[in-house]
Amino acid sequence: MRASKVEAKVKKMGRRRVHLRAPAKVNLRLEVLGRHEDGYHFLRTWIYPVSLWDELVLERTAGEVELQCDHPEVPKEDLSVKAARAFLREFGVEAGVRIYLRKRIPVGAGLGGGSSDAAATLRGMEVLFGLEVGQGKLREVARRLGADVPFFLWGEASLMGGIGDEQIKALPKLGIWLVLVFPGRPLSTAEVYRRFDARLTSSRGQNKILAELPPKRWEDFLYNALEGPAKEILPLIDDIERRLLREGAEVASMSGSGPTVFGIFRSEEEARRACERLKTPDWQVFIVKPL
Repeated sequence: MRASKVEAKVKKMGRRRVHLRAPAKVNLRLEVLGRHEDGYHFLRTWIYPVSLWDELVLERTAGEVELQCDHPEVPKEDLSVKAARAFLREFGVEAGVRIYLRKRIPVGAGLGGGSSDAAATLRGMEVLFGLEVGQGKLREVARRLGADVPFFLWGEASLMGGIGDEQIKALPKLGIWLVLVFPGRPLSTAEVYRRFDARLTSSRGQNKILAELPPKRWEDFLYNALEGPAKEILPLIDDIERRLLREGAEVASMSGSGPTVFGIFRSEEEARRACERLKTPDWQVFIVKPL
């Protein structure tokens, strides 16, 4: 679409400001099936968005793409900024965007906060500039930004394949509560995968698709191939899992490449009691529901 036509459509349909929420995610199960020659890993992972959100406001400007964030650890070249620039470049929009980001998902926690912010930015840019670019084209942009970004564009619980960017099927709603514990110490995803590769082992369960969710026994379903390597770097992950179990969780596991650990609870009351007892000055603890 030529720039003049884009500008005309923006005047007719665009908005000055768009408000969005970007959810965190939890990997209930993560299998690493192999490694491509380019370094990417083939995954199969059961992912749920959860009720912990970042909040974004996108505002059209006449300048560049810029970010204002309330979290000091979020860089100015955040993934949401890269998403906005990629959208403008891909669809020929000559304009600026100011992004206001209220950060509630911990940084570097394995909860997909940066990827979710990027996906929300892509959706918001489409509304902000009054364009209907189509989900196919938007997903192409999302894949170039990061493997988790397409999942957040779908916006639904999904079994994901490929490098984590291909939806195999949607997953059902779950009537459970999760307590998330982030120990305040981010892990390097690259280092976790390097340690996984050094083990020369493959992920269990890679030759079968498990039964439909929810399972009869959560302990038979939960699995994270990256948990062992992550615990080598940060043994505290193991301590948090044990604490969650002592506080009444049915099962506990790590999400993504860590270090956030989640426990599954059957009732909100049990989850809230555990949440209160687990809070420390160093740990961030959240009670959430799968969406």
